[in-house]
Parts: sequence; structure tokens; C-alpha cells
Amino acid sequence: MAADDVELVRRAFEAFSRGDFDTAFADFSADVEWSMSTDEPDARTHRGIAAVRRFVDSLADPWANRFSDVMQFEPLIDRGDAVVVPWTARVAGRESGIVLDVNETYVVTLRAGKIVRVEEYRTTEEALRDP
Repeated sequence: MAADDVELVRRAFEAFSRGDFDTAFADFSADVEWSMSTDEPDARTHRGIAAVRRFVDSLADPWANRFSDVMQFEPLIDRGDAVVVPWTARVAGRESGIVLDVNETYVVTLRAGKIVRVEEYRTTEEALRDP
């Protein structure tokens, strides 16, 4: 993976964290696939930029601060065929105010300078283990 690709992923997900989806998705392929973690209650793969945007919009619903720059990124890992993006966040329930610490890792695949796939994992170890 080229250093430019790692930087592209960094910029896209920093924008994502701020809720700046126009910037975040500018580097996503029109036919991108976003696969949710298998332990999600409604785990599935969202196909196409419109479906991914609808999915991301739904992420904000239960949280008061989901896209308020609360994601803290650990160093990105160049896996050769993809970029591993570990992150943590502290989010608060919109109605309940309950605070929850979230740890997740994305594996981001690029082709021709565009993000073509995002896979969610609960841990960095799991993301690095999966081929």
C-alpha cells in the first residue's frame, strides 16, 4: 500500500469522525461495500455509496455526539493489501445520556485511489488475523 493511500484513508476517516460526509465519501468508490461486524444485530453488507450513506446516517440516531469528532484514531497500519484503522470513541445516548466506550477497527481496501471496501471488526487483533 502506498503512503498516499494510507494518508487518503486517514483524511477520509477523520472527516467521517467530524460528520463531514461529503469530504469523507469523496474518496469512496461509487460501488463501495461496507460490511458490518458479524456480531451486530442486523449485520450485513451495504453496497453502493447511497446505501453506505444511509447506513452512516442511521449511526447517529441513538447517540447525542456520534459525529462530534469523538473518534480517537490509533496509528493506522499498512497491511499491504489494505489499511487497518483502529479507533475508540466515547459516545452518549441521545435519550438516556448513558455513556459508552466504543472500540472498533476498520479494514479499508483501496483500488485505483478509491476506497472500495470497509470491513468492521471489534478488535485490531481480529482485523489483522482475517485474510
